[in-house]
Order: sequence, then C-alpha cells, then structure tokens
Amino acid sequence: MKKSILRIGLVIISLLIVGGMYIVFKPTPKTIDDLMESYVNPGIKIEIRSPFSGTVLVAKKGNIIFEKAYGKSNRITETPNTINTKFGIGSITKQFTAMLIMQMVAEKAINLKDTIGKYLPYLPKEKAGTITIHQLLSHTSGLPHYGGLPAIGVSLKDFGNTYYTPKELVKLIGKTNLVRTPGKAYYYSSLGYDILGAILEEVSGKSYKNLLNEKIIKPLGLKNTGFESNEYIENELAKGYSYREVYGLDWWTSEHGGKITEAPFRDQSTAYSAGGMHSTVKDLFTWSKALKTHKLLSSELTEIMLTPNKHGHCYGLVRNWDDIIEKNINVRLYGHGGALAGNSAFIALYDDETTIVYLANRSNLKAEEILHQIYLRANNLKDIYKLKGYPNRSSYSKFEEAGGMTALQDYFNRLSRYSGYKVNPSNSTMRGVMKIHLEAGKLRVADSLKTVFFDSYNPNESTLNDFGYDFLYSDNPHYAIEFFKENTIKYPYSSNTWDSLGEAYLTFGNYKKAIECYKKAVELGEKVAHRSLNDYKENLKKAESKLKD
Repeated sequence: MKKSILRIGLVIISLLIVGGMYIVFKPTPKTIDDLMESYVNPGIKIEIRSPFSGTVLVAKKGNIIFEKAYGKSNRITETPNTINTKFGIGSITKQFTAMLIMQMVAEKAINLKDTIGKYLPYLPKEKAGTITIHQLLSHTSGLPHYGGLPAIGVSLKDFGNTYYTPKELVKLIGKTNLVRTPGKAYYYSSLGYDILGAILEEVSGKSYKNLLNEKIIKPLGLKNTGFESNEYIENELAKGYSYREVYGLDWWTSEHGGKITEAPFRDQSTAYSAGGMHSTVKDLFTWSKALKTHKLLSSELTEIMLTPNKHGHCYGLVRNWDDIIEKNINVRLYGHGGALAGNSAFIALYDDETTIVYLANRSNLKAEEILHQIYLRANNLKDIYKLKGYPNRSSYSKFEEAGGMTALQDYFNRLSRYSGYKVNPSNSTMRGVMKIHLEAGKLRVADSLKTVFFDSYNPNESTLNDFGYDFLYSDNPHYAIEFFKENTIKYPYSSNTWDSLGEAYLTFGNYKKAIECYKKAVELGEKVAHRSLNDYKENLKKAESKLKD
C-alpha cells in the first residue's frame, strides 16, 4: 500500500512540477510567441510530441506579422537558432522538383502523359512502359516509399549511408516491387520523386543542383536555399536532433521529460530530389509568393500543378490536409510537410492569405497541432471549429453509446466533404474498432471491418505486419493469421511477410505450415541477400526441430 501511495505521489509531482513550472495551472498561450515558448518549454510539449527548436514565420495578405527563432542550432556549441538559420526541409523539396518538371513542360521538353521509359530506358519494362510523369508527381505510380527497400534486401540504414549516382539510385528503385497498379490508387512515394530528379537531369543535361539554381533560386533571389553536398549540410545547417520521451527514474534526469540525441548521418544522394534541399523560413515565404503570383510558371500550368488528384495530392502540395481540416472545418489550404531524421518542416498556404512556415531541427513533431494553434492566434479565433461527433472507442459499450459504426461513418463522411476527397478512419482507429468488436464477440462486424480494411485501405506491408503482431499477442490471436496471410498475398516477393506468417503458425503449433513459410522466406531472402537471411534460416531450423519433437 505504501509503495502505491508513493507511486501516485510521484506521478502527481511529475504532472505538476517540471523544471519549476506548474503545468496544470499554466494559462492558455494568447499570442503566437506565447504558444511557441510553451512548445519550447515542457509546458504543453506532449501535444506536439517533442519540445520545439527552430524558426517560425507567419504572414497575412503578403505581409509578415511574426517571425522568430527558438532553441539551439547546435547543442554542443550552444549556438542559438536565428531567423536566418538553414534547415533541411525534407519533402518540401518535392514542390521545387514539381516546379522544375512543370517548367520543362512549359518548354515542351517533357509531357505529363509520357511514360518514364522514354527518358530512362534502362528501367524494368513493368515500370518503364506503364508509369507516367503525372503518376510520379501525384503519387499514383504504384511505387513504394522507402519501406520498399528492405523487401529487396536493402536496409534503410545501409541505404542512408551509401552514395548513389542518380542512375544508380534509379536502378535500385527499379528493383523494388510495385505496391499498386500504376494510375489506380494513391500511395505516397519519395522514390517516385527521386526518379523525377533523374529525368530532369537526363532532359536538361544539367545536375539537379545546377538546374535548381538556374530555374528557381537565382530568379527568386533565394540566399539560403539549395541542394548541396554532405559537407555543406554538416557545416552550414542546424544539427538535427530526435526526441524520445522517457519514464520512471529516467524522467528525473531527463531534459523536458525525454532524451534528445543527434540524428544519424544520411547521404545527400539518397535524399536527392525528394527531400534533400535546405532553406530558411524567409526564403520559403518568398517561394510561396512566387508560386501564387506565377513568377516562375504560367497561371494555366500552375493550375494543373495545384489541381488535387487522389487523396488531395497535387504536384508537391496537398489540398486540404484532412488532419488540419478536422481541427478547423472552416479553413481551406495548400500545404506540405517535410521530415528527415532530426528535422521537421511545414509550409501552409491558406485560402484567406494566411501563410505559416516553420522549420525545426527536431523530428517527431505534430505538424497539424502546431499549424492549427498558430492559425487561431494569427487570426484571433477561438478553438471552436473542430469537427464534432467522433465516437468513443475505449470500449464496445461506450462506442455503441456514442452511436457506434453509424456515428463513425457519419463523422468521416462529413470530413470527406470538407476535405474534398475520401477520408477513411485511420489505421489505428480501424485496429481499435476491430478489437473492441472481437472482445465483445461481434465477429461478423469485426470480419466486415477486416474485409473493408484489406480491400479499400490498400495497407502497406509494414501496416499489415504491425496489425498481425498486435493481434498475435492479444485476446484474439487467430486474427493475426489473417493479416499475415494478406501480407503474403499483397507482397508475395517480400521475405519478411513469409517469415512473419511462419512465426504465427509456429506460435499456434502448426509446424508444417511454419516450415513452408520459413522456406519461402529463406528462398526469397537468398535472391536479394537479405540482411535478415540468417534469422530466417534460424527460424526454419527452430520449426523443423519442433516438428521432430
């Protein structure tokens, strides 16, 4: 009993006092600066996943109304961030790549309907003859994101530490397995934008860096923007840091309740035209004005660039990101984020001419919350425009009391109307709703949800694998088999999917089927010299040993 009381007391103290601040009683930040200061300090950092360190710029109707820097650009030298500090901008790079492509379209050097084999004939036929420039730009090419690399035996760590020429990078991408039929569905793919970079170089005869400087950076007079070498990134940009919350005794010696570590090295050749650029908030504001005023591209081609395709994705930007619309159903905007290990970024162009740009040398930031709260303060609004009616999912009884499946469907139907494209419940929501129905013995509903998830969500390999393991160690382990099986159907050439299914069969004592799956994992792993090949072989031996016993 005494230990329990002590534990409760420590929890209360940790909630009330952090670095001398009484969090529970801290007033709501009134200004943008108050808000960002509260994000820098531990006050409400839990709402954005990591304490903020970086720069923020806010403008209305073309005029800057707020700009300020927070935190340190280098924690070892204790160098502070300034408004002119340069940060890696990650996938905001895609806007610039898209602009370069559209400028080539204007010059009739590229046609959006062309298949990529016209420019890169060394790609495999299944990709060269079917994927178009438009599909790469709109994330409908069917190519995987970086998660497609481990399936061909390339770990993400090894990928990030390796130098590739553009042609070598494209050839590597060419080996990945398509995860969708080209043109049929949205699937976010940075690898697709890497191919666009290689096409730009092939058509222009210039490097991506030089083309960027000639076509965008010099015409706009951007002083602190570009695509540079590893050495430049190391010496000229803010150091990137990752934040991870800690608990228990570690909390007492932590900084802001977490552990902050310097981000690992990543070769610039792998970030390339999908995420390798750097910039400042001021330069990105200049870029946003040029985009709106057609300084770099005609209004007709700009309209094509900003036309929403599947899931609201334009070329390099997203129209009405549903996570922001969900928090304020009255706003409409174009925006895109950027995420690298140790860096986060976002540029948001609202229809009412509010512009918000932030760049941070911290990863794992919750962009939609930051943007939403800044927008409210920039426009003197109260936080009363959130989409209402999301049903409680903590238990089956509470879910039903809140309207159940009818309420959930209605909520996302309304969010879809506001966003302008079909928005489905998140993966975590679907997993939670399946679980509470299984626990309540509502198998028909759970099975129906599973079928919808398989058919309509087009889940990627990692998601199906996560679901499988989540159910494997739950009260409904038989569901794990269904998810692992689906993964082998959707991704039959991935050795990891077969290994996971083998583990599920092994757990259930079906050693013959486990052996079949492990043999398949070994066979596929040997073809690509998979980094986990030895693990697959050990798992096969384990299953064979169990069968003998």
